[in-house]
Amino acid sequence: QAWLENIKPCLVLNKIDRLILELKLTPLEAYYHLIQILEQVNAITGTLFMSSVLEETARSGGDDALKRENDDVDHVYDWSAGLEEKDDSLIYFSPDQGNVIFASAIDGWGFSIGHFASLFATKLGIKPDLLRKTLWGDYYFHAKSKRIFKGAQAKAKKPLFVQFVLENVWAVYEAVIQSRNKEKIEKIVSSMKLKISIRDSRHSDARVHLQAIFSQWLPLSSAVLCRRMQASCR
Repeated sequence: QAWLENIKPCLVLNKIDRLILELKLTPLEAYYHLIQILEQVNAITGTLFMSSVLEETARSGGDDALKRENDDVDHVYDWSAGLEEKDDSLIYFSPDQGNVIFASAIDGWGFSIGHFASLFATKLGIKPDLLRKTLWGDYYFHAKSKRIFKGAQAKAKKPLFVQFVLENVWAVYEAVIQSRNKEKIEKIVSSMKLKISIRDSRHSDARVHLQAIFSQWLPLSSAVLCRRMQASCR
């Protein structure tokens, strides 16, 4: 529907919590799983784009093609010519473009690459714009030189998205839901400078405590609103 109305959509990859609690994937396994999902979605997007261009080409070039066929029976009209002229670089979903949100609606959290780029820019001494471009993809961080390099998979290094994003999300679930480790929870809350009420922290349902942490750290509403504002500015 968004494609038919020429609206720039935002892809929300929901239920990330299930990768942790149900499928028991490691952060690295989840990363490759998410890559596959994006590839599948972009394949569909590419098909829609191609169909749209071919339809437009058929409408605009149909008369010319018919005329040429009447003038020269041996002439073959290239209906795919329009594909080469159309720019499709911005139609696909890619976290580094800011049009993908990772979320868990049931636990009330969500984020885009931009959030973590701003969060770690100062800590790593790297420009936020550079982090936005490299937090997703085959990039890794070299601690000694404090530089970002390409080729994480070839060198068996953790991709930035795994090291600085997924591992932090996984750590919260592990501490609060899986092990219920009070010391780890206190350390996480303290490092993030969060203020969790005594009621939430002592609740018999660990998920309530989890949601209280995420609602302050990665509020879903803020992620969606931020993306909406970016789309409006464009």
